[in-house]
Amino acid sequence: MSEVYLGKLATVHAQWSSVRQSVIAGNIANANTVGFKASDVTSFEKVLDNVSFDKPAEGADIAIRQDKPWDVLHSGTAVNLANEMIKAGDTASSFELNTSVMRSFHRMVISAFGN
Repeated sequence: MSEVYLGKLATVHAQWSSVRQSVIAGNIANANTVGFKASDVTSFEKVLDNVSFDKPAEGADIAIRQDKPWDVLHSGTAVNLANEMIKAGDTASSFELNTSVMRSFHRMVISAFGN
């Protein structure tokens, strides 16, 4: 079993969440743009497959892909706002989980070494 670098894992996860949040915001902003197609990022699992934990911190390779449209609206756009809001909530939960894990780890280190 290899070592787990919690700091780098949290950094990559925060980068992925940040890029996903930006893509979702762009989808929502262009919801009324004729011909616009929603995008999303690759899954976090696929991003982790390409991250090397034995090298110093480097940016994660997060690809943006076209989202499969659920439906095309009368305005000619393929952005489903309900779907985008679900993805936005999922991303917010992702940020909260990342922050909670790092906060708990920080408390553990502080208690191990004393205040």
